[in-house]
Amino acid sequence: MTRVVALFVLAAVLGAACSTTGGSFDEYAPEVEGLASGYTAEVEALRGAYATGMENAIVDLQGDLDGSDLRDAVLSEAVDRSVVLFASLGDALDRYIQDLGDLNPPVEVSARHDEFVSALVLSRSGISPILETLSTATSFEQIDGIIAGSGFADAQSRVRASCEALEQAIEMNGMEVDLRCDAMG
Repeated sequence: MTRVVALFVLAAVLGAACSTTGGSFDEYAPEVEGLASGYTAEVEALRGAYATGMENAIVDLQGDLDGSDLRDAVLSEAVDRSVVLFASLGDALDRYIQDLGDLNPPVEVSARHDEFVSALVLSRSGISPILETLSTATSFEQIDGIIAGSGFADAQSRVRASCEALEQAIEMNGMEVDLRCDAMG
């Protein structure tokens, strides 16, 4: 009798191990596409708010200041707003990574899914050094250099390539998706 119970336990364990085949494409494709759409919309809104806020701040400062005082005030505004922008981008990226991690990709695309998430994690790791360094910028060129020379900027080509690879893998399995890869790199 214990041998029968042991066989049932073994069958249950093997059944559970075999059931980790991943989710279905019918569930996964719209979920991953919806997450991509939400994330890129949030990032676009953050960038738009930054640009609009900077334009408005410059107009306001031009009414009160000129010359080097205006340049210094605009630089300070750009640094402050850039810190807020990158902190917000980091928060959005954290949520996106978490949401992607919560998905159950089909086994056929799970490696591509994991590569995409890894690329996003690498990109996210480049934001903290930007935040630490931006406040030390004393020129617009330094702001540009800090951002362009960051791990965040360096990771963008990998994010885009892994996003495109995931999108193609999903499409090769019969589902049309738009993961907004062009907005990710």
